[in-house]
Order: sequence, then structure tokens, then C-alpha cells
Amino acid sequence: MAVNVECLLPTREIIIENTTYCGAKCLMCPRERYQLPLKHMGMGFFKEIFEQAVELGITSLDTCGFGDPLMDPLFENKMAYVKSKYPNIKIYTSTTCHLLSEKNIKMVCEYIDTLKISMYGLTKDVYEKVHSGSLKYEQVLNNIDSLLSIPRNKRPYIIMLLTVVPENEHQIEEWKNYWEPKVDEIMIWLPHNFGGGRDYGHLRNIKKQATKPRTCGRPFKGNYFVRANGEVSVCCFDYNHQLIIGDLKRSTLKEILLGEALQKIQRVHKEKSIEQSDYICKNCDQIYPREHALLYSSNSSRNAGVITSHSDLINILTSN
Repeated sequence: MAVNVECLLPTREIIIENTTYCGAKCLMCPRERYQLPLKHMGMGFFKEIFEQAVELGITSLDTCGFGDPLMDPLFENKMAYVKSKYPNIKIYTSTTCHLLSEKNIKMVCEYIDTLKISMYGLTKDVYEKVHSGSLKYEQVLNNIDSLLSIPRNKRPYIIMLLTVVPENEHQIEEWKNYWEPKVDEIMIWLPHNFGGGRDYGHLRNIKKQATKPRTCGRPFKGNYFVRANGEVSVCCFDYNHQLIIGDLKRSTLKEILLGEALQKIQRVHKEKSIEQSDYICKNCDQIYPREHALLYSSNSSRNAGVITSHSDLINILTSN
């Protein structure tokens, strides 16, 4: 029986992680627990993977991974390849903007359709405490201001993101009032727990208040996540490669998405036996209702349980 390849990527979008390097060490991110070598995906390998995704009918490429895409010295080459060969495929990416130089601003405006900016503080002390690493508040703010000085029709659709932790929660309203008039969209979220890689009090309360876990939807709909080393995971929160369903150095993307490893995870989610499994899913807050996790969005189409992608390409992961 012939397989409808478009059904293999129901959201018509795939995540390809071009790098695992990042200049930040954000409090809500378990980077200190990451066990694999840091790496950039090679240009030839990126082309090979991307072409396979095109054959499966993607309309959007998401480059958000465990690193900051702008850390990749070949990021511009990769995005230029995508847009020169497939100009109708949209590109979505995320960054802290600490490397948003004049050259990178030009590149972003030329190739990126939607840019999500992580900005987790409104003052120097809060920002640098939450982001940590090599990020400096004044430089990042100057980079963002330079990008925003470009007319809206000549730059990407810009989403500003605040993830709320105890260190910045007192700035929520000020942050909202400052950024909402400046960018195309803002979102304010409670943190997620990366399948048990992080723990916040409200996440424990979610489990206590819920009756039974449910599927998050990712094993069925994606977005499937190609790691920088070529391994494919069912989840972008799988930071230590524990939900791997195949390796693109050994199999094609189509073979992986039709393979037994993915089907096994899907069965566990379908049968609601997540808590009895050995998957990190059993420790993940995403399998419990999280409607309250989106504290605010200036876009009424945004809800917890949808893929945070382009404003005109929002795909529902699961319904209660």
C-alpha cells in the first residue's frame, strides 16, 4: 500500500537543529546536564536532511534547537540554500540576539520569516541573572533596537518571548508594556520542565491537580526534531537524546518515521501507559493540562497545546 508522505509530517514543519552551541546559560534550561559533545551540523549533511524533508511535503523549516542558531558559522549559508532553492518554504528561528551584528541583521532580514527573541528581563541585573553565560544586557538591547529600526515590511515577523521564573516575575507587567508596542507579537509563558530536567513548584502542582496524564501529541504530529548529530527525536524538550527514533546517518527520514521506534512511543501514548513506561515522558509536565502555562499572548490564536510557529501557520498538537 502506498504511503501518503505528507501524513508523516502532519504539521508540514520540521525542526533541524543546526547547532548545539549557545552563549547563554538560562536558569530554566538544563544545559549543565547536557551529555553530548557540542557541535554544528555540517553543510552537506544539512542539505541532505532538508531535501528529505522537502520530499515529505514540508512548508516550514524550524531551526530552533538546544543551541542559538546564530552561533553556527554556516547558518547564513544554510538559510541561503533553503531560500534560493525553495523560496516558498518559510523559516522560523529563535535567538537571544547577542550575536545579532549588522551582518547578521542583514542575513536575518533576507532569509528568516519569523524570528522569536528570548528576552527574560527588563533590567541589566535581572536579564544577566536569568540568561547568564556571555550575554550582556546593553549589547543585546542595542542589537534588538537595530533590528527594530528596520521597517516591518523589510524584516521578519518578530515574536518577543518572556519565560517567567522567580527571578523575573516581578517585571511581568513592565516587560509586557515595554515590548508589546515595539514588536509584532509577545508571549509570556511559565517554564516547562524538559521531561524532568528542571523542576518548578507550579509544575509539581500540575501533576497533583490532574487526574490522569494524556498524550502531548508530539509522537503523532511532531514537530519531529532532527538533532545536530543526525539523530531524530519525537520531542524538542528531549535535550539529552532519550526519545530517539532513528539516525539519519543510517536511515532515511521516511524510513525513520515509518519505523518501529516511533510506533512504540506512539503506542505508549495512545494506550495512556506513559507513567508505566521507561520514557522521559512520564516525568514531563507536557502530558498534563497546561492551559494556564501561557500567561499572556498578544495573538489570540496562541494557546498552550499549539506549535509556536509562524502566526499564520499555527498547528494544534493535541485536544483535551
